[in-house]
Amino acid sequence: MNTHKLIYGCLLSFVLCLFSCDEQKRIIEPFVPAGNRTILLEEFTGKACPNCPKGSRELENLLQQFPDNLVAVSIHAGFFAKPQVPPLGQYDFRTPEGDVLIDYLGPPLGYPAGDVNRTPVSGEMLLSSNAWASAITTQIQTAPSVELSIDHDYNSTTRELTVTVNGIGKEAVSGDIRLSIMITESGIVDAQIDVEAGGLVPDYVHNHVLRGMLTPATGASISNGLTLGQTFSETYTRTLDTNWDAQHMHIIAFVTDVQGNNFPVLQAAEIQLIP
Repeated sequence: MNTHKLIYGCLLSFVLCLFSCDEQKRIIEPFVPAGNRTILLEEFTGKACPNCPKGSRELENLLQQFPDNLVAVSIHAGFFAKPQVPPLGQYDFRTPEGDVLIDYLGPPLGYPAGDVNRTPVSGEMLLSSNAWASAITTQIQTAPSVELSIDHDYNSTTRELTVTVNGIGKEAVSGDIRLSIMITESGIVDAQIDVEAGGLVPDYVHNHVLRGMLTPATGASISNGLTLGQTFSETYTRTLDTNWDAQHMHIIAFVTDVQGNNFPVLQAAEIQLIP
């Protein structure tokens, strides 16, 4: 009888060990790439979109998984971003640049949707949230063809923001090289429909919200191609809206290589407006 108990106990321990191993595999571990590629994730969302918070939660998971190699922006554009459909909260997060970008990159066939480095996957530019991680992992393996750094000056009295983006070519690149500079804000409390939370959430926290751009929506042309070692430095200025909280804002800069209908992101960078 004791022999049977011993065998049963060993089998039970083996089964529990298997389950424990499976659980450990589900823990999100930070991904450490070999190079220093920084990926851009542009999420299209809206306050009236019941499924969009699912995408925003996946975005936050990915920022934990790729802490040093991913920057993200949430662009409120399209039908679901209209705050009057239905009346939702007090803020309108739409921007003229967001309206351009949703047509430039989409429009989405469904929500949540987002692009990774403006690079299509199986012919689709805007991907569902469950495809973002795979696309990021693929993109991050390639060394950047451009290096970027961001310098900035902010006058808290006049609210004037000056941003200088410096870059250097790491390899020869052809095409229309464009620079884009976005400003985002996080920690904004306002209404959101969230199907996973049961409906309307009046105190939902909106993060990475696109507030505006210092460049044209599709980027400012800075060079016709780049050569190895070629440098550039571009400066732009904008006065921040009085309703924006500079303490919770970030500056995102990225370079795209525009060749017809293809415009992949070569490299991205991000800094806090007020460290």
